[in-house]
Amino acid sequence: MIKGKLAENNYKPRFSGHETFPFRYLWISKLLISIQNHGSENVNKMSLMDLMVLWGCGANMTKSIKHWCIALDIIDHKYNLSEFGQLLLEKDPYLEDQQTLWLLHWKIASNINFTTWFYVFNYMQVSKINKSDIVNELISLWPKSSRNTIERDVDVFIRTYTLSLNKKGQMSEDSLECPLSELNLINPTSQKGFYEIQRGAKPSLTPQVFKYALAEFCISNLNTSRLISFDNLLYSESSPAKIFCLPEFALSEYLEHLENDGDDIFKFTDGVGGLKQIEVTKDIDLINIAKLIYKNKGHRKAA
Repeated sequence: MIKGKLAENNYKPRFSGHETFPFRYLWISKLLISIQNHGSENVNKMSLMDLMVLWGCGANMTKSIKHWCIALDIIDHKYNLSEFGQLLLEKDPYLEDQQTLWLLHWKIASNINFTTWFYVFNYMQVSKINKSDIVNELISLWPKSSRNTIERDVDVFIRTYTLSLNKKGQMSEDSLECPLSELNLINPTSQKGFYEIQRGAKPSLTPQVFKYALAEFCISNLNTSRLISFDNLLYSESSPAKIFCLPEFALSEYLEHLENDGDDIFKFTDGVGGLKQIEVTKDIDLINIAKLIYKNKGHRKAA
């Protein structure tokens, strides 16, 4: 049995919408630049055929682009940019900064509406995984769901984070299917069909991205005392430690860095009985925290 949001009676799992595609290089760029050039309202009025021509994709890929951009908190269903989407358009429309990839991973894996991603990163405690085990666990939790649909969803999940091989088991020009494979969060093992979740320090994950994730987590979980225990940050679902697969020592290092970054939003203290905790000392301005990620990156307008 599981606890938390996935165990709530009114929770409805979701295993479809992506048309069996992980999001690909340039997909987000195509959508962002279309909105910049034509406006959200006009893009929303376009037919499926219009969008297929505009983006140079087939029908299923075109539907998948919209699905993923909604899932990643870039647009709403009417193609209106979120604050996060506007920031990407201004600062990194081509996903050239690896910090953007960490943000995109955070957005999808902490989103309860995308069941497989949320389940694997928040509930699976093992390091070695395979598709069959994930499918069987999801089926056991939601037996009324279609096995075929779940199998396709799990396949897309794995392809989101790993390099794809052709039928001969070789790398090809299509191997780099999804940008998130660059994060090396999930890697194939020497045992065929098995993958390893990389639980450890993340050298490419900057304190600024961690701070953004922590801020979003605090907004959703903060109590009236404005305190969050270290254990909650380490073990609670949707916590930065869960989503970024961070062990205790790495989490401590990020928190200590944030305490000394001069912003003073988060204070790392010892609570009653010496238990570590985070105190939120002022109101959180999420978009300003996000902008700091690109502080040293010049404003670049999409072409």
